[in-house]
Amino acid sequence: MEDKASNEEESRNLHENLQKENLSLLLDTIEGINNTNEFKTVLYQSMEATRLVMRSEASSLLLTDDENEEIFISVPTGPAKDDVVGKSIPLYKGIAGWVLEHKKPYLTNDVTQSEHFYGDLTKNFTTRNLICVPLINKQNEVIGVIQALNKRKEEDYKSVEIPVFQALASHITIAIERTRKIETMRDMIQQKDVMIAEIHHRVKNNLQALSGQIDVELMELDDEHAKAVLKKVVLRMKSMAKLHDMLCEKKVNHKIDLRSYLKELVDRIEETMSFLLHDMEIEVSDKNIMLSQEKALLCGLILNELLINVYKHAFFEDQDKVGHIKVNLANDEGLVILSVADNGIGLPDDFTLQAKSSIGMWIVHELLQKLNAEMAVLNDPGARFTITFQQ
Repeated sequence: MEDKASNEEESRNLHENLQKENLSLLLDTIEGINNTNEFKTVLYQSMEATRLVMRSEASSLLLTDDENEEIFISVPTGPAKDDVVGKSIPLYKGIAGWVLEHKKPYLTNDVTQSEHFYGDLTKNFTTRNLICVPLINKQNEVIGVIQALNKRKEEDYKSVEIPVFQALASHITIAIERTRKIETMRDMIQQKDVMIAEIHHRVKNNLQALSGQIDVELMELDDEHAKAVLKKVVLRMKSMAKLHDMLCEKKVNHKIDLRSYLKELVDRIEETMSFLLHDMEIEVSDKNIMLSQEKALLCGLILNELLINVYKHAFFEDQDKVGHIKVNLANDEGLVILSVADNGIGLPDDFTLQAKSSIGMWIVHELLQKLNAEMAVLNDPGARFTITFQQ
């Protein structure tokens, strides 16, 4: 009687130690799985976790394919993993099929005695025993099964291991469902990016077509004032078209490199306005600042108006003077500072942005309002415009 009691006590202690060891390993494994958002990584980590936690030679995750009425081996581990990956069995066939259909775990320590065993899928691996549990989501749907095969050291699987395996399966299911949703959202975002990029492409093309038509009309005009007005309109359209051109090449959730955008606008304005002043040098600072698309567009339109103003007014009293314009970018604790300075004659004493006589400056005033920006104007001795706004 004492030997029997001693054996029962030893068996109980063994089971308790086994549960403690498995639980400790399980907690470490769950933490790793829950910290992963990539679908394939979750699958591979889950199967490695299954093999380690269940102390098995191999493991496999089988996911359902309702359309083809199959269960396919998505991620196997073990010595024959390359032979069985991607293989499938008919839906509800084999031990995996039984678990899938009944939503219950299955344990056998001799597969040759199991009426449900479908057979090995490769000659390079012989299944001796296995334990299989379903992956059941919150909607009580079985999305697949996981199984551990061949307990190490020729040992048997024990029923006390089923709850541990089910706990692992529960977290694997949650991780799979979570990462599937993330993958779906990424696909949707990517599709939306493509659609919006196409819209930007069409807007850019429409703006270029309109500016091209205006260029043609300009050649037919004799009125110099009308020509000047239309040229400024074309420059504004080209400034907007350039931003849309940049957005065609980027994901819509990305910000714009303000320096690159302004530099390309400066080059375009230099080319267009050279008929007024040939000796003009414009320098753009090397400071890179990432900005939202809306704010970048407003900055581009403001710069467009300021440069046109410089070309028209800063050097009209001294046409032989070499003009210098410096466009500077800086940021300071979340504030963007954009300045435009020239070495021209400076601004008149009664200069105001709201002056109705200057459509360009009135446009700048309206754009500053939309940008929620402040602008300081100085003569030192040429004109300096300094715009400050939140990044």
